[in-house]
Amino acid sequence: MKKIVLKFGGSVLYKEEMVLNVERIKEIVDTINTLHDVGHKVAVVVGGGKLARVIIQASDVLGHVSTFKDILAVESTRIHALLIIASLHNKAYLLVPRSFEEIGEALSSGKIVVTGGLQPGQSTNAVAALLAEYWGADMLINLTNVDKVYDKDPNQYEDAKPLDTISADQLLDIISQQDEEPGKYALFDRVGCEIVKRSDLRLIFTNGSEPKNILRIVDGEKIGTVVQG
Repeated sequence: MKKIVLKFGGSVLYKEEMVLNVERIKEIVDTINTLHDVGHKVAVVVGGGKLARVIIQASDVLGHVSTFKDILAVESTRIHALLIIASLHNKAYLLVPRSFEEIGEALSSGKIVVTGGLQPGQSTNAVAALLAEYWGADMLINLTNVDKVYDKDPNQYEDAKPLDTISADQLLDIISQQDEEPGKYALFDRVGCEIVKRSDLRLIFTNGSEPKNILRIVDGEKIGTVVQG
């Protein structure tokens, strides 16, 4: 049996408009339940997605400093985490951890642990990588809005090529092209990537619109992009 960290981008939880995709959330919860029921240990990190961006846009207009924008973004991730916790019922640890000390206590319960961000200036991608390192996870699966990692942004370049396997250094080169601001960690972030590299974590990117892909990946199927530190 495996220790699995699942990272869901907040955008995975929403439809095109600012409406929660309840059907997909149910699929995500069913998938987490399946992993747990067959004996895998599961921890989940949820991003802020559209909710974070809406709050940060308002914060911008109100003239808040970036630290406060980060705080608001972190709180939005915790709302999403609570949504998943409530849906998992008694299988989940009922509180959203706010520090690594609390994460350690939650993991020791044997229940499914669901968390969001932890502190200003740190993305949920970094949290997921740190959690995977701390816990000694067998894999970190990042559910995002693309099927694979591309050599450059496929939204900007028609000739962008999907990649099956890359190193952490290659991932670092790719993400260096993106902005790292509150609520805008598009694919992954530099801190998270450095953690993957130093701990030789197995990181897999796949499309969050197909939650059942998680089960296939855990069973050994080659789906998405594998990053090896």
